[in-house]
Amino acid sequence: MLFPTLEFFLFFSFVFLVYWYLLPVLFPNHHLRKFVVHVFLLVVSYAFYMSWDWRFGGLILLSTIIDYVLADRIFESKNHSYRKAMITLSLVLNLVFILGFFKYYNFLCTSLNDLLVLFGFGPFFPILKIVLPVGVSFYTFQSLSYTIDVYRGSIPAEKSFLRFALFVSFFPQLVAGPIVTAKTFLPQMETEKKLENIPFRRAIRFFLLGYFKKVVLSDNVSPISDLIFKNPEAYSTEALWLAAFLFWVQVYCDFSGYTDMAYGCALLLGYELPENFRMPYLSQSVTEHWRRWHITLSSWLRDYVYISLGGSRVGAFRHRFNVWFTMFVAGVWHGANWTFVIWGSIQGTFLMIEAVLKDLKARLFPNVSLSTGWEKILVPVRILYASSVAITFGVIFRSESMGKAVTMISGMVSYRTGELRPYMLKVGLPAILCVILGHFLGWLIFEKGKQIRIPVWLEFALYPFAAVLLALLSPDAEVPFIYFQF
Repeated sequence: MLFPTLEFFLFFSFVFLVYWYLLPVLFPNHHLRKFVVHVFLLVVSYAFYMSWDWRFGGLILLSTIIDYVLADRIFESKNHSYRKAMITLSLVLNLVFILGFFKYYNFLCTSLNDLLVLFGFGPFFPILKIVLPVGVSFYTFQSLSYTIDVYRGSIPAEKSFLRFALFVSFFPQLVAGPIVTAKTFLPQMETEKKLENIPFRRAIRFFLLGYFKKVVLSDNVSPISDLIFKNPEAYSTEALWLAAFLFWVQVYCDFSGYTDMAYGCALLLGYELPENFRMPYLSQSVTEHWRRWHITLSSWLRDYVYISLGGSRVGAFRHRFNVWFTMFVAGVWHGANWTFVIWGSIQGTFLMIEAVLKDLKARLFPNVSLSTGWEKILVPVRILYASSVAITFGVIFRSESMGKAVTMISGMVSYRTGELRPYMLKVGLPAILCVILGHFLGWLIFEKGKQIRIPVWLEFALYPFAAVLLALLSPDAEVPFIYFQF
């Protein structure tokens, strides 16, 4: 059930009407109504998730039960060894038996079989027909963060299984994030939700913006990007660079578009999700890029991987390794393919190099700083550097194999002739310009504080026209969200 579909519109309309109009009438008692509302949201969240495959419901329920039980035992115990055993069990069950099996089993077995064949042996490990559950990485990390927070003493164990199950499965952000932590979401269940407090204009704006990003921009350029990435040797250098830029558009608009729509849907139900994107293509370094891109994953990795490894509280070499390894984990998290492993390693190397250069500058030139004029001149240079890294090595992220990635990048850096169809430029260039303009407007509004005031009556009067325009600009085919596979 995709967000930008009639099916989801009917589903969410049903949820909204029952949530705000039917349940308050049937259950006027506040305490009873809160319980019933949580039951209702849990049921519709499972129905939403199981609309892809009914078997997925059993897996998310298993993940929920594991962390609910283990976190409760960790919280109640005063025995350090027992608590450590329980958190280790949670890590093993979540990362090995759930995420590891469903997402990485075939990748590991195929790689091991290839290694055996290389040394003259036959393949030994069986390859299974495993269906990858939608969004398994998101809710596994989300559930696991709760257990870790309880182990660290950051939060108490949640005694209500209903509330914890809803935290894990809340449908707006269930299948592609943002990754929500228990300490930010569970307290929201305590507050009384009132329809008059819902920021409708904000919620509708986010949903329409997300729809525009996902359907109008990402879905229109994805066939071109997919076509060139599928057979890169047939296309010219110009076409390969166009494909790299279009994937730059596609992945950002697809993922941030989902996040915007999820944010809008959650707001309409009285819940606020964390920010997940902040104009990432305005970044002036790779480090800054990862503070602006998929913010909840970067925060999760910082809090539960980087800090767990010792963060910056260790020696210089270990600190650099921690930076690199955290980004390596981000690459592996994204998918079971060597392209993601290598992409994560490259991103980690850039972060490590930038950290080293920053330390060297602080040590060798502690009191040296550029003038305001030079800083302004260098801003576009830095943005170009960060964007070049994102676009160029994004080719590895997108490619089906390292062989195709090498073919793409070699064709981008050494000129060659090949195919480039006019319609690719006709569709692709306006989409690229839209992302650039959107970042500029976002910078003016969210970072420079410029305000655009629109009268309420005018805004709501424009909604029907906006809906018709979005429908006219939408492609015929439904394109699944890229991050569903993660």
